[in-house]
Parts: sequence; C-alpha cells; structure tokens
Amino acid sequence: MTKDQETELLDRFNLAVFLEAVRCLDENVSTAREIDIAMRAGAGLSEGPLGRADKVGLDKVLARLEELEARWGDRFHPPERLRALVASGRTGVAAGRGFLEY
Repeated sequence: MTKDQETELLDRFNLAVFLEAVRCLDENVSTAREIDIAMRAGAGLSEGPLGRADKVGLDKVLARLEELEARWGDRFHPPERLRALVASGRTGVAAGRGFLEY
C-alpha cells in the first residue's frame, strides 16, 4: 500500500466516524463533549472524532470532505453544522472554539 492509499483509507474511515458524530449531535443524541467521551471510552479511540476535527482544523476537515464528496458522492457531503462553524470563524483549537471550546 502506498502512502497516498494509506492516507485515503484513514481519511475515509476517520471522516465517516466524524460524520456520524455530527449526525448524533444534530439529532440531539448527546453533546459534543459526551460524544467524544463515549467514543474514547467505548471505541477505544485516543481522542474523540469532534475533538480530533477541532485539532486538525474544521476548515481543513471541510475542504477534505468536499474533495471526498466530489470523488465518492453524497456519503461524504459536509454537514451544514460544519459549514456554519467554519463560516463563523469557529474553526477549532487554533481559533479557541469549534465543536468544543478551548
């Protein structure tokens, strides 16, 4: 497997989990912090999907989702909540706020 293939594979899995976390947030299943805690405790992730996205930068996550959507279709369609956060400047850790506050 090439480095590009490995990156593509990891992005697809990580962003699929991220998209489901945003759906749970949008459906009021739980709060962003609780979703991340549950994914760390229950799935054994080192960091939750929303916190990880904040760390990467929501603007970068949005751009990557748009690339994947162009290639693979609607399953990678960026959520409106993500677009709204980026548009409002809440791009994650570097901005002090994203899905979580820092």
